[in-house]
Amino acid sequence: MRQIYHKIRGSHPGYIGIELPNETEVILLDEENFNLFRKSSNYNGTRILIKDQYCHFLKPTHGSWHIVIEGRSTDFKPEMVNIIYKAA
Repeated sequence: MRQIYHKIRGSHPGYIGIELPNETEVILLDEENFNLFRKSSNYNGTRILIKDQYCHFLKPTHGSWHIVIEGRSTDFKPEMVNIIYKAA
C-alpha cells in the first residue's frame, strides 16, 4: 500500500477537498496520532468518506494535523491526488 502524507496547520476556518482515484482511503490525524500511525501503533483518527473520486471535510482550526492518503493499487502516485483548500 502506497501512502501520501500532507500536513495542515489550524488557522482560518474552511474546507479541504481532495480529488483522488478509486481504491484510496483518507485519514485525518492530529500530531500525536500521526506519530503513532507512523510507528504502526494503535491510533485514533477520522476516516473520511470518499464518493465518486472526491472527499471533503471541515478544516481543523487549531493545532497541527495530517492527512494520510493510502492507495491500495500498485500504480497509485502522488500526481493522481489534488488537494483543494477553500475558505469558509
